[in-house]
Amino acid sequence: MNRYDRQERVSQIGPAGQAKLAAAHVVVVGLGALGSYAASQLVRAGVGELTLIDPDQVSETNLQRQALYTTADAQAATLKVTAAAQHLQAINPLVRLHLLPASFEANLLPADCDLILDCLDNYATRALVNHAARAAHLPYLFASCAGTFGTVMPIRPDGHHPCLNCLYPNLPELTQTDCDLIGVMTPLVPLVAGLQVSLAFKLLIAPEQVDFDRVWTLDAWEPAFQSFKVPINPGCPVCQQVSSSPEVLNPIPQVTALCGSQTYRYRLANPDLNELASRLTAAAHPVEHSPIFIRFSWQGHQVSLFKNGQLLLYGAENLQTATALIDQFVTMIISTQ
Repeated sequence: MNRYDRQERVSQIGPAGQAKLAAAHVVVVGLGALGSYAASQLVRAGVGELTLIDPDQVSETNLQRQALYTTADAQAATLKVTAAAQHLQAINPLVRLHLLPASFEANLLPADCDLILDCLDNYATRALVNHAARAAHLPYLFASCAGTFGTVMPIRPDGHHPCLNCLYPNLPELTQTDCDLIGVMTPLVPLVAGLQVSLAFKLLIAPEQVDFDRVWTLDAWEPAFQSFKVPINPGCPVCQQVSSSPEVLNPIPQVTALCGSQTYRYRLANPDLNELASRLTAAAHPVEHSPIFIRFSWQGHQVSLFKNGQLLLYGAENLQTATALIDQFVTMIISTQ
């Protein structure tokens, strides 16, 4: 029996559409509420290759809305990309997965990807995705959840269609309120993720039928569903003008907290991972190696350090504690190089 038999019977998909899904490479940015549902649906549907990007670990407060994870994942504080991969491979071992336990940056986009799914929970990183998609000439699917309200929009930031900055002209102001969390109702998430993935199928199978000038909104409490056209902002600094580097939208001058989590970020200048691994090992801090980062424990907290200098410290109680721990690491390990 063909695993995708019931899906291929859908007239808009058929065997030819299923073959397009199997050949597609989709990048899922954010493996929280939306990302965990979306990744599961993509894998079940037979999308051939996924790159999963998220820096965070699973915690107990995630379980109310993040469908891929279990209590065991939370108790072990497993990286979301690792926990997601384990569950996704159990669902469909035929799908190829690439795991990036990092905050999104443009250089993380694989050269052969076809589509980005924005499943994030903060607008600072969404702004980076918008810039990166524009630079790479890639379409992406924006989706968001807050309270009982969800929004989905297919975006092709090519200068001929509106981008995220056109939809939200006050995007810089939105980035300042990223961590003003208002909660998410559990049943809202699969509704929004389902619409996002449905549009992903349409974009991968019949891109000429996708309306890149329209946004869909829904309220899961009422319930209510509507859509409206989004005009291009002729003065948009992203899709209508030559824009500055997107990095200015998300500076990392000191230790910063990732939205809604106990994960903290810092930037090191040109780290030599092999040298640092040797110093950590000599100081009785065992190191796990990966092609793009090293992982170790520092004063009882897990730390990931990437080639590009991004450092992530997990599980600190607050920003003050995280800053003290990272300052200690820099003083004892980095400064002695």
